[in-house]
Amino acid sequence: MRRHDDEPLPEDPRYVLPARRPSSTRTIETVLLASTACLLAAVAWPIATGGLGHGDATEVVATGNDPAPDPTPTPAPVPSSGPKIQLALLLDTSGSMDGLIDQARSRLWNVVNALDSASFHGATPQLEVAVYEYGNDHISGEVGHIRRVVGFTAELDDVSKALFSLSTHGGSEHAPQAIVRAADELEWKAGEGVLRVLYVAGNESFQQGPVAWTTALDVASARGVVVNTVFCGDAGEMDAPLWKAAAARGRGRHFVIDHTSRIVDPTTPYDAEIGELGRSINETYLGYGSKGRDGVANQMAQDDNAFGSGSMVARGLSKSSGSYVNPSWDLVDAVEKGVVDLEQMNEDELPEALAGMTAPERARAVATRKAERTTIASRLAELRTEREGFLATARTDAGSGVGTGGALDGAMIEAITEQALRAGFTVGEQ
Repeated sequence: MRRHDDEPLPEDPRYVLPARRPSSTRTIETVLLASTACLLAAVAWPIATGGLGHGDATEVVATGNDPAPDPTPTPAPVPSSGPKIQLALLLDTSGSMDGLIDQARSRLWNVVNALDSASFHGATPQLEVAVYEYGNDHISGEVGHIRRVVGFTAELDDVSKALFSLSTHGGSEHAPQAIVRAADELEWKAGEGVLRVLYVAGNESFQQGPVAWTTALDVASARGVVVNTVFCGDAGEMDAPLWKAAAARGRGRHFVIDHTSRIVDPTTPYDAEIGELGRSINETYLGYGSKGRDGVANQMAQDDNAFGSGSMVARGLSKSSGSYVNPSWDLVDAVEKGVVDLEQMNEDELPEALAGMTAPERARAVATRKAERTTIASRLAELRTEREGFLATARTDAGSGVGTGGALDGAMIEAITEQALRAGFTVGEQ
């Protein structure tokens, strides 16, 4: 049975409370009603946040008018030290969602590139990305088949690594519970110039698990998080309207995509040079400290993953963006971001290339690598402009769609661009 978007949403009897009786003047009835409400709230919250096992839990109901339960509130968001875009991606990894994961892996760098021009009152925001998976029964039912794969990080190679670690397996898709987990667990920043955006993608009923969908969206809104929904299927399917309603309640956008399609960027005359420079820029990185060796290895591993998924060009362009930073393991970024004091570093923390150097020699070596990186990044930026012009012409000549179409990255870019503008950011030439 198919249902169209303009039809009213069916009420789910599992999540509608019985009609209330008219008010009474009897004191004992009032006390009993109040006590019952308190008991329901005390039971519902630990279930919603993963504090109780869900395998044998009784399902808790809530109406759209119920306030978000919060008897044990999370700490207040930490004020941000500068403009920031925080993006949480919640992916259904149940058995039928291999295509969704493939799109997330291959299209990540397109989203990064689309945000490269963003600014807030002239300042460049830092991009942080987090990834959750839900619906995979390899994850314990006691936590709702939900797992935080990587928390907020500005080091995007870690995000790519997390995405390539995912695999699918059949399970129950508790999308509302996943939203509550992400809203409560992640370190969302507060203050002006912070955009907090969440995407949840899946293809089954949006209302599954112990948390009512309305409650989940209200919890996210209380944290200042905009929720976008991505339904992987057909807009005429019976489950699609509730995904659309969830986005409306979450102050976000709703999209329908074909998650089974493999999106491949059109070939351009600039791709070979972009790919070569994307590899060459790696030589400007200096792994330091305890994370240096692993960081360098992971950078190369994600290059290989990008090549295998057809996203090497987009990844190469991302390395010229302000969002591609690795101060936890790269000495050039660490010095620029003030993470380390080069003069005070111990010899055993230094990269092999700097071993035995005096402090002035170290400084010159780091400055040289930085200059080389800037030169390559500048050329990549030029190639990006030329490539975008080529693709724009190709779209015009084709008269229809050369590009992402109904893919995951297209949905993410459209939503976050709109929401960034609404939050006072500038994106693109504006």
